[in-house]
Amino acid sequence: MPVEMPDPYEKPNIECILCKYEVVPDYKNPKLLSQFISPFTGCVYGRHITRLCSEKQTQVELEINKSRAAGYMAIMNKDVEFLKDPKLFDPNNPIRNHKY
Repeated sequence: MPVEMPDPYEKPNIECILCKYEVVPDYKNPKLLSQFISPFTGCVYGRHITRLCSEKQTQVELEINKSRAAGYMAIMNKDVEFLKDPKLFDPNNPIRNHKY
Protein backbone atom coordinates (compact mmCIF):
# COMPACT_ATOMS: atom_id res chain seq x y z
CA MET A 1 0.00 0.00 0.00
CA PRO A 2 1.38 3.45 -0.88
CA VAL A 3 2.16 5.85 1.90
CA GLU A 4 0.42 9.23 1.70
CA MET A 5 2.73 12.19 2.13
CA PRO A 6 2.81 15.79 0.91
CA ASP A 7 4.75 16.67 -2.20
CA PRO A 8 8.24 17.79 -1.04
CA TYR A 9 8.79 19.85 -4.23
CA GLU A 10 5.58 21.84 -4.02
CA LYS A 11 6.23 25.55 -3.55
CA PRO A 12 4.25 27.32 -0.83
CA ASN A 13 1.44 29.50 -2.11
CA ILE A 14 2.39 33.17 -1.66
CA GLU A 15 -0.63 35.17 -0.59
CA CYS A 16 -1.08 38.85 -1.37
CA ILE A 17 -0.41 40.93 1.76
CA LEU A 18 -3.44 43.15 1.17
CA CYS A 19 -5.74 40.14 0.67
CA LYS A 20 -4.27 38.40 3.70
CA TYR A 21 -5.23 41.25 6.05
CA GLU A 22 -8.29 42.32 4.01
CA VAL A 23 -6.97 45.84 3.40
CA VAL A 24 -8.73 47.94 0.78
CA PRO A 25 -6.42 50.60 -0.73
CA ASP A 26 -7.83 54.11 -0.49
CA TYR A 27 -6.56 57.31 -2.09
CA LYS A 28 -6.87 59.15 1.25
CA ASN A 29 -4.26 56.84 2.85
CA PRO A 30 -0.92 58.03 1.41
CA LYS A 31 1.07 56.24 4.11
CA LEU A 32 -0.06 52.84 2.80
CA LEU A 33 0.21 53.79 -0.86
CA SER A 34 3.71 55.22 -0.46
CA GLN A 35 4.96 51.72 0.40
CA PHE A 36 4.41 50.72 -3.24
CA ILE A 37 6.34 53.66 -4.76
CA SER A 38 10.09 53.97 -5.28
CA PRO A 39 11.46 56.77 -3.04
CA PHE A 40 14.02 57.73 -5.69
CA THR A 41 12.01 57.86 -8.92
CA GLY A 42 8.40 58.05 -7.77
CA CYS A 43 7.48 55.08 -10.00
CA VAL A 44 5.11 52.36 -8.83
CA TYR A 45 6.81 49.02 -8.15
CA GLY A 46 5.72 46.11 -10.35
CA ARG A 47 3.86 42.97 -9.28
CA HIS A 48 7.01 40.86 -9.27
CA ILE A 49 8.40 43.15 -6.55
CA THR A 50 5.30 43.91 -4.47
CA ARG A 51 3.94 40.34 -4.70
CA LEU A 52 0.38 41.61 -4.90
CA CYS A 53 -2.34 39.81 -6.80
CA SER A 54 -3.32 41.38 -10.12
CA GLU A 55 -6.58 42.78 -8.74
CA LYS A 56 -4.94 44.54 -5.80
CA GLN A 57 -2.04 45.76 -7.96
CA THR A 58 -4.43 47.54 -10.33
CA GLN A 59 -6.38 48.95 -7.37
CA VAL A 60 -3.18 50.27 -5.80
CA GLU A 61 -2.09 51.89 -9.08
CA LEU A 62 -5.49 53.54 -9.57
CA GLU A 63 -5.58 54.79 -5.98
CA ILE A 64 -2.04 56.19 -6.30
CA ASN A 65 -3.09 58.11 -9.40
CA LYS A 66 -6.20 59.41 -7.60
CA SER A 67 -4.16 60.38 -4.55
CA ARG A 68 -1.63 62.26 -6.68
CA ALA A 69 -4.41 64.07 -8.54
CA ALA A 70 -6.11 65.03 -5.27
CA GLY A 71 -2.81 66.32 -3.83
CA TYR A 72 -2.37 63.78 -1.03
CA MET A 73 0.85 62.36 -2.51
CA ALA A 74 3.84 63.86 -4.28
CA ILE A 75 4.17 63.03 -7.95
CA MET A 76 7.93 62.64 -8.28
CA ASN A 77 9.30 61.59 -4.89
CA LYS A 78 8.08 60.00 -1.69
CA ASP A 79 7.48 62.42 1.17
CA VAL A 80 10.34 62.59 3.68
CA GLU A 81 8.05 61.74 6.60
CA PHE A 82 7.26 58.34 5.04
CA LEU A 83 10.88 57.25 4.34
CA LYS A 84 11.28 55.50 7.71
CA ASP A 85 8.05 53.46 7.48
CA PRO A 86 8.41 49.69 7.89
CA LYS A 87 8.73 47.90 4.56
CA LEU A 88 5.93 45.63 3.33
CA PHE A 89 8.27 43.88 0.88
CA ASP A 90 11.93 43.88 -0.14
CA PRO A 91 12.40 45.75 -3.45
CA ASN A 92 15.93 44.34 -3.73
CA ASN A 93 14.62 40.74 -3.72
CA PRO A 94 12.04 40.41 -6.53
CA ILE A 95 10.41 37.14 -7.58
CA ARG A 96 11.97 37.41 -11.03
CA ASN A 97 15.76 37.40 -10.98
CA HIS A 98 16.20 39.08 -14.36
CA LYS A 99 15.91 42.75 -15.34
CA TYR A 100 12.97 42.51 -17.73
